[in-house]
Amino acid sequence: MLHYNKFILIFVLLITAAVASAEENCRYFWVVRDALTSPEEIDELLLRAQSAGANGIMVQVVGRGEAYYRSAILPHAVYSGFEDPLLYVIQKAGPMGLEVHAWVNAFLVWSAPWEPLSPLHIYHTHPEWFTAHKNGRSSRSYTQEQAEAAGLVGATLSPAHPGVREYITDIAVEIAENYNIDGIHLDYIRYPNSSFGFSAEETELFYLATSFSPEENPDQWGIWRQEQVTETVVSVRASLRSTDPGVLLSCAVMANPYSAASEFSCDWQSWLTSGIVDFVCPMAYTSDPERALELAASTTSIFPEKVVYGIGVWNQTVSNALAGSERALELGAGGVCIFSLNSLPEGTEQIVQTSWGSGSPEHGISPAYFNRVRIPQ
Repeated sequence: MLHYNKFILIFVLLITAAVASAEENCRYFWVVRDALTSPEEIDELLLRAQSAGANGIMVQVVGRGEAYYRSAILPHAVYSGFEDPLLYVIQKAGPMGLEVHAWVNAFLVWSAPWEPLSPLHIYHTHPEWFTAHKNGRSSRSYTQEQAEAAGLVGATLSPAHPGVREYITDIAVEIAENYNIDGIHLDYIRYPNSSFGFSAEETELFYLATSFSPEENPDQWGIWRQEQVTETVVSVRASLRSTDPGVLLSCAVMANPYSAASEFSCDWQSWLTSGIVDFVCPMAYTSDPERALELAASTTSIFPEKVVYGIGVWNQTVSNALAGSERALELGAGGVCIFSLNSLPEGTEQIVQTSWGSGSPEHGISPAYFNRVRIPQ
């Protein structure tokens, strides 16, 4: 009888969720870890998100290989103002009607001009795990100026290393097991660019798989690199399903789906097709209105209801940034995510609130649908 009642409850939740999802899209903000320094700063940002009409936040809890939560895997963030920012965000955001997605920088683990202070940081404990430039230089050894010239954000782990996949998967599982989150959001889930991926171990693994060097078979090399990134996402997906099937998995991705796959080995359209992610957030941060409209069309060409279109407000006016997101919503996008709540100009909340748009039955079910049907624990 208990199982029957639980089934009825879940069925009712499903029906309720389907109705709700037809009425609203995902209205999200990215929240950069710089804001997680004090309860007062978090309170202020959450109030701004609420006044802007948001229904979810992507809060950065893993940045530079450091944790903004209680972690047994990562060193605690040096510049975090208190011990467990993630727990505080969850406790405050839930009653405000805001979903909380834990934003995790995946392969990128360091970008400061100094080395990590903690000897337990992966930068120090596993130098062999880092990807390398085609000239053989490890991404771990670049200065900021050199990294910028090479199109490298910072020290980046190799997607091909089995230990790296386990490391990223373990971080996602640790968060899902210990916090009542709505989703895991992977960022930097890609190679830095096509010039990286050439560490000795990476090229050896490719040779073992294909009997070719990258130079001998560049087409197969490109496919193999994509597979390494995809396998990391698959690993996280499988483990989350075992840990808590209700936790969503999303990824921040380069907006152009074609260069995302060819240049960054991030074939996110295939991830949507195969269902290994619940949704993606294409980072369409362009300030060119015409380019924004082009990206709105290309990002929504496959499963638009699983696309939460990303726009930037730090590099342009809010009104200019919203042109692309409004077009994406017209094309059936499942919602909009704004980068970032930290950089949203004060006094523009009302502009954002009136621009989000709303879903419709013909748009299909937005990603928020999945969140509303989590089985009660």
